[in-house]
Amino acid sequence: MKQTFLQLCQSVYREGGISGQITSTQNQNGEALRVVNWVRNSYQEILNDQGLVWKPIRKTVEVQLTDRVGVYTFADFNLPQGVQYDTRSMRVALNADLSDETFVNHMDFKEFRDYWLFSTRRSVVSRPLNVAVDDDTNLRIAPLPDGPYWLNMQYQHMPQTFQNDKDVSVLPERFENVILWRALRHYGMYEAAPEVVARAEMAYKETLQQLYQDQTPEVLIGAPLC
Repeated sequence: MKQTFLQLCQSVYREGGISGQITSTQNQNGEALRVVNWVRNSYQEILNDQGLVWKPIRKTVEVQLTDRVGVYTFADFNLPQGVQYDTRSMRVALNADLSDETFVNHMDFKEFRDYWLFSTRRSVVSRPLNVAVDDDTNLRIAPLPDGPYWLNMQYQHMPQTFQNDKDVSVLPERFENVILWRALRHYGMYEAAPEVVARAEMAYKETLQQLYQDQTPEVLIGAPLC
């Protein structure tokens, strides 16, 4: 069974040898508040660590483009928890059953801007060929779609941070102690307790490595160049 936000805080108390006990994550102060914040921040830091890599925060969706519109926010697609688009995962189809699906190619925004947001190419209308994410994290598509295409894509969503006692992480149960060890490291640094930091650091690195191996895509190596 997954550990709740409160249980993770209690584990920090236990593993850190902190006197007293914590029975709620709400309305705390002093040491208890610091532990609550260390656990909450550690969870957020781990989620932010690998961007589009962590499997639990990657989502696949189908959204519909608007005829002759080439720029989209997450809100335009009703994806309020969106953080980043994976432009290397995208395909478009005019048919809702995706039977005419074709790939659209990733471009860095600088390259996209210099080519598609230049002169008369800004207004070219056709089947989309390229996608990029601009400096405001908007999705850019070119040429402008000549119809209400369906876009099949993956994106990174950001789960809500720990707020309530019973909140649980999106990480697999067998790896969720990575949050505990990172929070305990924060505690050890605050207390200038090198033995706590050393123990937490060792356990954190070991668990994090296991998390990497299980929850990140396989690294593929190309054929030799010669």
